[in-house]
Amino acid sequence: MALPWHYHGWYVGPNDEDSTAMKQTLSDRRLRGLTKPRTGAVEIWDQQLRGFGCRASPHGVVSFFVMRCPRGSTKPVRIKVGNFPAMPLAAARQRARTLLTEMQDGVDPRARKAEEIRQAAAEKASTFAAVAETFISRHVASKRTGLDIENRIRRELIPRWGARPITSITRTDVIAMVDEIVDRGHPEAARQTLVYARRLFNWAVPRYDLQHAPTDHLAAKDLVGAKKPRQRVLTDAELALIWRATEGLEAVYYGPFIRLLMLLGVRRSELGRALWSEFDLDGALWTIPAGRMKMDEPIVVPLSAPAIEILRGLFQDRHTKTVPTYALGSFLHYVRAVKYLNRRMTALNGGKLIPHWTLHDLRRTFRTGLSRLQIAPHIAELCIGHRQPGLHRIYDLHKFDAEKRHAFNAWAAHVLRIVAPPEGRVVQLRQQHDGVR
Repeated sequence: MALPWHYHGWYVGPNDEDSTAMKQTLSDRRLRGLTKPRTGAVEIWDQQLRGFGCRASPHGVVSFFVMRCPRGSTKPVRIKVGNFPAMPLAAARQRARTLLTEMQDGVDPRARKAEEIRQAAAEKASTFAAVAETFISRHVASKRTGLDIENRIRRELIPRWGARPITSITRTDVIAMVDEIVDRGHPEAARQTLVYARRLFNWAVPRYDLQHAPTDHLAAKDLVGAKKPRQRVLTDAELALIWRATEGLEAVYYGPFIRLLMLLGVRRSELGRALWSEFDLDGALWTIPAGRMKMDEPIVVPLSAPAIEILRGLFQDRHTKTVPTYALGSFLHYVRAVKYLNRRMTALNGGKLIPHWTLHDLRRTFRTGLSRLQIAPHIAELCIGHRQPGLHRIYDLHKFDAEKRHAFNAWAAHVLRIVAPPEGRVVQLRQQHDGVR
């Protein structure tokens, strides 16, 4: 097939007046000679392989190329093959033969390369890690438990499947993941990870054109076992021990947090992300916004005198929007706090460790304690942010603010009674630490 211009002998390119072209048999010796600087560019067409050549720039940069009209086209296509000597002549000829054959068959290698790049980008965008990051930013971030979901995905799922296409993850992979976490001795973590994995895959099915989610037809009760609701309620003696363990300079990082959980019965995330703007200490009220409540409704928590005293002790750090993070915020590692607290409690308890407990057990103890104090069940439920049952939710719109305040005050008084030292004095709530009260 004839080219639009003749390339036998000398040739002046249409866009490069300093360029000359000739036809020779390319060799390594000839190519090495072209790497020397010169006054103008030189092009050499290979006599051994039609449509293949090299170009030497004035600076001595030698590059291989092919040029041919793809079948069905009247416009020649010129494609760079590589640079010498990084690409040896033999490898350049082999690559050139492949490209020339493609063009003879009617394939434009440039279009093929663009499609390969597009497919690679699409595959990269559909790796599990990429999908998980999109899921976190678009779906998880706005959820009340968003931080817990994100942490679980980053800790368990992305390290395991991150580089794989999401379409390659199978039900077998999910089962193996659950079994591995269970075998590490964390069945509840395995259960929660399966829940979050199911949410992620169900979200991804329509967005990434998945045929199905690999978590379909997998039930936690079959893989982990039936969930047993915790029934741990701390005794008065254990509450007193926890309170004592939060005393002293060492406890300044978690002491106010633990004591407020004990007095208010809220969830750790509701308190751990509290903002100063939510508190009205003069009015003895804390309004938790709907975004942090499980029922997606705001709740007003009456603050007892001991709770206000703890908060006022932190008040001089109110130059930030969040309640001081060393006490109540994101820098508090819940599990580490409980472990450190347990060590102090064991020491205070004569070396005897109390049975396993969690921060959420303080909430259950608070609710059970209200019943012990003969607080009406519907008031006790409102105190922990639960809705009224059934038709009461529709027809009884009374807020029971006075009744709730009485319940919180009664519980605080009970706590102070059981934490009083042997001589009968109430344990002081304020602790001095580098100017923080």
